[in-house]
Amino acid sequence: MCTEDSCNPDAPKGEYPCEHHKVDCDDENECTTDCCHPENGCMNVPDVFCNDVNACREGTCSPYLGCVYEDTSDRCYDDNKCFDYSCDEYMGCISSPVICDDSDVCTDNICNPDSGCEYPKREWDTSDKCFEYSCDAETGLQKTPVCCNDDDVCTKDSCNPYSGCEHADEVCDDENACTTEKCVNPDGCVFTNVICDDENACTDDSCCMETGCKFTQKDCDDQNACTCDDCDINLGCTWSPKNCNDENECTTDSCCTTNGCVNTPVECDDSDECTEDYCNPLCGCEYKDIDCDDDNMCTVDSCNPHSGCVNIENECLCDDFDACTVDSCNPNIGCVYDTVSCEYDETCDSILGCIADRSKHE
Repeated sequence: MCTEDSCNPDAPKGEYPCEHHKVDCDDENECTTDCCHPENGCMNVPDVFCNDVNACREGTCSPYLGCVYEDTSDRCYDDNKCFDYSCDEYMGCISSPVICDDSDVCTDNICNPDSGCEYPKREWDTSDKCFEYSCDAETGLQKTPVCCNDDDVCTKDSCNPYSGCEHADEVCDDENACTTEKCVNPDGCVFTNVICDDENACTDDSCCMETGCKFTQKDCDDQNACTCDDCDINLGCTWSPKNCNDENECTTDSCCTTNGCVNTPVECDDSDECTEDYCNPLCGCEYKDIDCDDDNMCTVDSCNPHSGCVNIENECLCDDFDACTVDSCNPNIGCVYDTVSCEYDETCDSILGCIADRSKHE
């Protein structure tokens, strides 16, 4: 594998004609070692190591130039502006924290990775509204008490740590509900009597120190049950006759000063046994004839004003004055007239009754 074998036809007679030329395994690459293996042929093994003792450089191998060393110190630099960056040939990358100090106690010294040192005003506790605050670069926070005097005698001046100055109205209370209180500059509290007039003629107006105005309803009771007691806010007590009409024609309406309205039932008795007496609340007394029908077709029904219904059986009730009928009465159907049965040789006369039939005797 490591020779190129051929046969030379021009070799002199008696000489060995075979020719063996060594194979050239040079791959013209400075980064490999070239050799030939009897079984595998040419081998080009990368075995060049371009290590550099300088930690700020990085070695690489160029096929044409061999080892090449490039400055790589740029890799040590970062966008974080809170550090200073450098490269040491022995230690490599070095980063040192930036010191942010403006020597002012009124600011906080901080470093922003994007912009570097920043000095914002320090956040002091200024929640107490009863002080005004300032800051001295050397000594720090300064507190000055707030003045809450509003020069008003009608207010009480105070300071609330949460809201600041407060000016509450002066409480002018003389503990008398019959006066009104107010505060007037520059005199202070003034107390004026309350006028307890509700402009209502139906009340008695007065004032009590503990509770104030009192309006008591007037008693308009005249002790007369026959009057309606009322009160008009402009005129005062009024009394009008009570209306005792119950709108019932079956009563007699009157009034008693002690007990009030009296509604006495009307007596509708007409002393007639032939009428039903009753009273209609809308019309008054009414009298209806009674029904004396005893449901017996064999009686004569009538009414006696003194004794009431009369039902008399009358023997002549069913007499049809016909000698040819037998007259009787059935209570359910009334008069019944049955024909008289005469003998074969008789005939019937309406006056004489059965008589001999001459035509049958000739």
